[in-house]
Amino acid sequence: MTAHRVRRAVSVILAAAATGCLTDTGFEPATITLVADGQQLPGGSRLPLRVTAQTEDGGAAVRAEVLWFILEEPGQGGSLSDSVTLSDGTGVAEVELTLGRTEGVTRVQAVLRAEATQSVEFAVTATRTPSLIAVSPASFAGGDQVVVSGTNLDVATGFDIGGAAATPVTVVGDGSAVTLVVPRCLLPGAVEIGAYAGTAVAPTISGDFTAAAGSVSLGVGSYLSLSPLELEGCATFPAVGASGAEYLLAVQSASGFPGETADYRLRGIGEAPEERGAARRKPARPSPAQRFHDRLRAMEQEWAQLPPVSGEGIREAPTGIIKVGVERVFSVCPNVSCEGTFATVRAKAKYVGTHSVIYQDVDAPDDGFSSEAFGELGELFDAELYEVGTRAFGAESDLDGDGRVSILLTPIVNSLTEVASCEESFISGFFLALDIIPAAAGDERSNQAEVFYSIVPDPQGTVSCDFTVDQVRRQIPVTFIHEFQHMISFHQHVLLRGGSREELWLNEGLSHLAEELAADHFLALGDQDNFNLFAVGNLINAYDYLLDPGLIFAIPGEGTGTREERGAAWLFLRWVVDRFGDDVVRRMAETGSIGAENVTAAVGVPFDQLLSQWFLANWVSDLPDSILADADKPVELTYSSWAFRTTFESFHTQAPGRFSRVFPLVPAPLAPSSFNRLGTLLAGSGDYFLVVQPANDPGFTATLEQPSGQPLVDAVPRLNVVRIR
Repeated sequence: MTAHRVRRAVSVILAAAATGCLTDTGFEPATITLVADGQQLPGGSRLPLRVTAQTEDGGAAVRAEVLWFILEEPGQGGSLSDSVTLSDGTGVAEVELTLGRTEGVTRVQAVLRAEATQSVEFAVTATRTPSLIAVSPASFAGGDQVVVSGTNLDVATGFDIGGAAATPVTVVGDGSAVTLVVPRCLLPGAVEIGAYAGTAVAPTISGDFTAAAGSVSLGVGSYLSLSPLELEGCATFPAVGASGAEYLLAVQSASGFPGETADYRLRGIGEAPEERGAARRKPARPSPAQRFHDRLRAMEQEWAQLPPVSGEGIREAPTGIIKVGVERVFSVCPNVSCEGTFATVRAKAKYVGTHSVIYQDVDAPDDGFSSEAFGELGELFDAELYEVGTRAFGAESDLDGDGRVSILLTPIVNSLTEVASCEESFISGFFLALDIIPAAAGDERSNQAEVFYSIVPDPQGTVSCDFTVDQVRRQIPVTFIHEFQHMISFHQHVLLRGGSREELWLNEGLSHLAEELAADHFLALGDQDNFNLFAVGNLINAYDYLLDPGLIFAIPGEGTGTREERGAAWLFLRWVVDRFGDDVVRRMAETGSIGAENVTAAVGVPFDQLLSQWFLANWVSDLPDSILADADKPVELTYSSWAFRTTFESFHTQAPGRFSRVFPLVPAPLAPSSFNRLGTLLAGSGDYFLVVQPANDPGFTATLEQPSGQPLVDAVPRLNVVRIR
């Protein structure tokens, strides 16, 4: 089967060496070098600074601690996102610098903690920054023109009023003033006026907004995201001529609060009988796999409260050499609730690499992996997946000081899935946070090491499901990169920064993004089979979410999310990365912030605005030119990496029984003369409607309220509107 990346066509199939040893893993960082220097940006800009740490032999120094300092210049200012960061699998450590607003050079020093004589300095020049002084007149209505005075205002400066983009009409040559057109649809009262150049944002000034009367005239491709309190005068759509018009109306909860809900009514101006959308499906009983992972994430929250241990981060060197054939004892969660006495597993090292060791339970079934297969798996982890994970999310912990992640294949994991559940879902592997918490050193359940637990091949089904060698070979890598993100996340949020573990919806979304990043890595290598393997799960989850997003939380409040909820989280993060760049992923990982606050801090845009634009992008992106030409689509309402309509059409063609629609998202039609729809908003998600105005239609009005007719304010409600033709 085929899926399509924009500007690239790739195949996706839908479907359910030598070993080595190292004599020394205690490589200490010896030098650091600048990745880039001498940048010039407007004052107030945000930019990443990166260094590469190397060992004495020139290799990458992994998990090297780099200290960051601003070398203050008089009056210069500026701030760093962190004071200490760790290098990833390629030796790169990074931090984000926010420049001060004063013109001049900001110098930042990076120092290796292990070798303080090794340091480098960045010199970043802050150029002229836009600033605002006053607005005239001070009171204005939608559609008015106002003059904003300030400094350094030019044609490249962006402006907004009340959070909505404001169009410049004229700019004074010396940059002292600009004439702006006031957006029509804002909340009446005091509004903030802002200016920005790239990521540099000027301090705002205030004005007073008065709602304008009359209808809103949107050009093709133009859109609005309206609070119900803004609808008066803003959701009245004008009469049309012989060509008619078409609008997408997307009712949504733009709340970043997990699990929030609100009942709503969307009605027109005419009388119409109540029409209720499909009732939210009664949640199915979670599968054993879902219950198990929900339990793991819940325990993480408990364990995150354990007090830090004095001397955390100071590691002792390994006590012995790890080589193939060496045995080790592990403590393993024995059941889906992880309760009771943990199982004791004696395992033998089958592969030893630079970043990973593969152990197999001595009690594993005999008809499993060959030594060559262990070598191939180990090379996949070491040479490919480790770099993908750490480059995107930062460094994992190294509590036991051996410099490696232990991958334990044991039939104990197989036994977590009952035979009756094998066709529905199964537990393929997991990460247990207790293993990497220093405060749990006295807990017999903790291995005090970085461990990923996995199923073993069991073709005869002697333990549970009859997993073939090929099935396990294909499943382990995908599960590993997913769980590796969880391991890194707990380390970065809880152990390094003393914060809470990441909110469940974002934690799972980032793990699914990790799968896709691995897929992209293999695609770049021309490895079509591995691209298919790592990419297809997210596409299926996203398809199922888009079948009826009004019934699915995008920001769920319980558990680790259903497949559809995970599909929504992956879609949202994919859109965020498409819009703001790959660097945003690491900013969401190397932080103590969580949830909506984390996303907002990483990209510098309010969360409700992000959600509303993403929600429209799900339908607007890659619409054919016959409906909405690419030239008319705002870039923020598109995905740049996937052509989902092409991909899902190919799924439908190849498996119409499983993928019943050419494109899963089908907005419900509304007659412009009258409509009266009832529904429930689920955090982050909502319902899509399509209004087609026939020739010479007199116009229509949309009102969003509670079913009782009272104002709708709960769950950050939004009426998102885009004109299609």
